[in-house]
Amino acid sequence: MKRRDFLFLTHAGDDCLRLSCQQLYMHYRDLTRAESDTANASAEHAEWWAGEPESELALESPESFFRRLGEALHGKRRLELADKEWLGDAGLRRQIEQVLNAFRAAGGEVVLASQAKTEETVA
Repeated sequence: MKRRDFLFLTHAGDDCLRLSCQQLYMHYRDLTRAESDTANASAEHAEWWAGEPESELALESPESFFRRLGEALHGKRRLELADKEWLGDAGLRRQIEQVLNAFRAAGGEVVLASQAKTEETVA
């Protein structure tokens, strides 16, 4: 797992991880924006770039990202979600619910982090 991809996933104890939904949302938006930009880039900017090659950004798909997130949760017993209000996007909510359901099915516990813990993480 790449460290910068999971800056929002922090240890909150031996068998516990804390997930910032705000940072998860921002990363998800970057992934979906990059995916749609790539699909539209060649036709839309062909004349403007005057023959320059397209940039090659190697961003993963949202599905791959959430698969890796699920893998990061293997062996953990507890996941604390901070800033759950950021899960309003339907696509993000659907993806994260699949990860959380698999985590719960494996015996994991998902809890909402208290406001005090969220502020400690930021400070």
